[in-house]
Amino acid sequence: MLPEVRVIVERAAARRASLEGLIEAIPADYWARRATGEAWSAHDHLAHVAGIDALTSETLTQILGGERAAWIAGATTPEMLATRREALLDEAAGMAVAALRERMRETRAELVELLAGLDTGHLEVTVLVAGVVDAWGEPLAVGLRRYLASLPEHDTEHEHAIRQAISAPPDLSAVALTRRLSGGRSV
Repeated sequence: MLPEVRVIVERAAARRASLEGLIEAIPADYWARRATGEAWSAHDHLAHVAGIDALTSETLTQILGGERAAWIAGATTPEMLATRREALLDEAAGMAVAALRERMRETRAELVELLAGLDTGHLEVTVLVAGVVDAWGEPLAVGLRRYLASLPEHDTEHEHAIRQAISAPPDLSAVALTRRLSGGRSV
């Protein structure tokens, strides 16, 4: 593995370990919580993290196959990328936290295996993200090196979002409805 890629992998592993520690500490009934104004619950953030490495792996597969410019997950339009991300979330919607953790580990292992196959030339390949444009309205193009450098921060962002969500008080209308539907029994 290239030394600079190894550093990224090690930083990502440290961030993932921090996220895993948080996951371990969260009570089961907190995963449905969402921060004020946030569309995603803590579970949704975890589901996203569990699946997103697969999209990066698809991109690396394109690059290792010889592409000199690769769209994230092969998605050339914002709709295609949104559909891919939504499909990952839908697939994970009913998954238990333990299953999501296992999925996180599996997709990360696959990603690390692909990262080990990169050479210095691969790091110069252009990565494009559908729907993200530069100041001139052109698709934002970044080198793979720069794209990979942001990998460790992704877990940190979602860890923070999960912390915000679990810190939010439960939705009292949902609690009241649950009690009403259960005949007033404590659930």
